[in-house]
Amino acid sequence: MGRLGKSSILVTDIANQFWCERQMEYNYLYGKKYTKYMAQGKQLHEALQDEVYVPLTIEPVNYEDYLYKTAYENYRSLRSLKEKGICREFRVYGSINGYRLSGQIDEMKVVAGKVRVVERKTTDAKRQLTEVYTRPHIMQVMLYRKMLGDIKAKSYTHENFAKIYGLTKNGMSDTFKRELHAMGIREGLIDTNEMFRTMFEEINTIPDLSDRLEVVYLDRFSGNQISSMEIEYNEREAMGNVSYAMKFWNGERESAPVVEAEKWKCNFCKFFGKECKVWWKQASL
Repeated sequence: MGRLGKSSILVTDIANQFWCERQMEYNYLYGKKYTKYMAQGKQLHEALQDEVYVPLTIEPVNYEDYLYKTAYENYRSLRSLKEKGICREFRVYGSINGYRLSGQIDEMKVVAGKVRVVERKTTDAKRQLTEVYTRPHIMQVMLYRKMLGDIKAKSYTHENFAKIYGLTKNGMSDTFKRELHAMGIREGLIDTNEMFRTMFEEINTIPDLSDRLEVVYLDRFSGNQISSMEIEYNEREAMGNVSYAMKFWNGERESAPVVEAEKWKCNFCKFFGKECKVWWKQASL
């Protein structure tokens, strides 16, 4: 186990380090509060996913059932990408510095013959989309592009995944398998390892990845688009930022609080003045 007792890191963890790394750490140490805004965002994402395809409704019983459900839904998403030119809510995997890395891509769509990665964010319509505000989102979408590129280049393969996640033959629950049989899924694919193998093969056959990335901002109440921005993928820049972020996870440094110029963020943090007292006296709106 590494920092915070974790062997896995979410892409959103790394992205949130570029908002406030101390806050990201404290969310793990003291618990993340599920807000009404997060609930609204989740509902909006689910509604957008349903526009493309209906997710698998069978409830997992064990760990491998859960992994199978993810792989199957990814497979369905990739079929949608090929047939309709768009897919949503795609789970992507990778590894970094001995940690498992995963994240949920909001959308992929075919633009000018190439697959573009799109990240959607819900926000207040009145919020100014400054560089400070958008920085974590840019980091997030670049990491997704990097992970997909690694799979396409076969530097991260099904074999890597199966070994890291400890997939076993016939590890799914009997209840879950019976439900899959009832759905008409062919016998050869009612196995978590084989489902992931198929998923990785599908990723390798999608069109080339675009270096144009997109972040779309939606009003958290209406779901209407407020703004969007296109970003040019820069792997060197992205991996330079990741290298800095990983120094925290590798134990080379402690978590960094916001810089003084961004101390206004503290006023919107539940740890402000409690567990975290950095900039307590200085922070002001």
